[in-house]
Amino acid sequence: MGLLNLSLRNFRCFASAELEFAPTLNLINGENASGKSSLIESIFILGRGRSFKTANLESAISTGTQGFQIAGQVSSLASPVHIGLVREGGQLKAKIAGETPTNLAQLSETFPVQLVDSSAHQLIRGGPRCRRQFLDWGVFHVEPGFFPAWRRYQRTLHQRNVLLRAGKHEKEIQSWDGELIIQGEILDRYRQDYLSKLLPTAIAWTRWALGGLSLDLEYQSGWPSDQNFSEALQGAITRDRDAGMTRLGPHRADMRIQIDGKAAQACVSSGQEKVLAGSLLLAQAAVYHLLMGRPCTLLLDDLAAELDAGHLSRFLECVVETGAQTHITAIESSPIIMSHVAKTFHVKQGKIVQVV
Repeated sequence: MGLLNLSLRNFRCFASAELEFAPTLNLINGENASGKSSLIESIFILGRGRSFKTANLESAISTGTQGFQIAGQVSSLASPVHIGLVREGGQLKAKIAGETPTNLAQLSETFPVQLVDSSAHQLIRGGPRCRRQFLDWGVFHVEPGFFPAWRRYQRTLHQRNVLLRAGKHEKEIQSWDGELIIQGEILDRYRQDYLSKLLPTAIAWTRWALGGLSLDLEYQSGWPSDQNFSEALQGAITRDRDAGMTRLGPHRADMRIQIDGKAAQACVSSGQEKVLAGSLLLAQAAVYHLLMGRPCTLLLDDLAAELDAGHLSRFLECVVETGAQTHITAIESSPIIMSHVAKTFHVKQGKIVQVV
């Protein structure tokens, strides 16, 4: 699965652009601030319905215009699927194969994209939310029941927290516990099952990328390991009322990342941190291909600036192994990258020209 073509209108510095991509590795080069990352951003939005650069999509509308359009055709096992997005009037409207999706999650189902950029190290250095998002990307794509359970859990959690903040009686608060426990335990099982599928590939790829270091990933449910979710909720009700929020559950889960038996953030260098995070994201793309029978699309933003030549070479070998269509940005066309490139696009002053 990959992006066959892309059409942009009034998106950031691009008044208009029409591109056709190779199914393997596409290089997007140009000077700093030329629009390389904006092009990657547009592909990300097409697959996620949101940006990795800003929470406010209004800022992505070209100056002096009323809205932007992003459209593209995605390859599939049957025939290409057209995806179109329009942002205007403060709303993002989507069409998939001519139909309006019921939610933006359907964009991800149709066009799965995974990003590796300068913020990828937050998977190691950042808080639990970063690692939950990492896990949930994988679970969402391989387990159809995950998203409905996640939505029900979030709705129930919201209602319980409203009552906690309002200082309602304990029994009224606990009336929501049954549904919260059911959906929470479903999410917990899905995540643990997914991690067991991901771990062998993640271990192998990290060992290769980091020169033999040993990886371990341990899922932490978000409540004490010596209790089930029901027992944990019941025991925490007084503290939840004091805090005005539900303090335990899958929404507080984490994934412990260890290298050679030690917490990764405490024992790897900044360079190793970037390689480790990138390797985990690539392993996830490879497992997606294995489990779903089709590849996702990889977006690699300014990778050459993040990695030295040795790590970059090994990393790109892993990229090829994923079988994913890849879009990589770079200031210069390094020989290491060019050895894998199928098409090259040069970006300058809001114009995109295919070079090769």
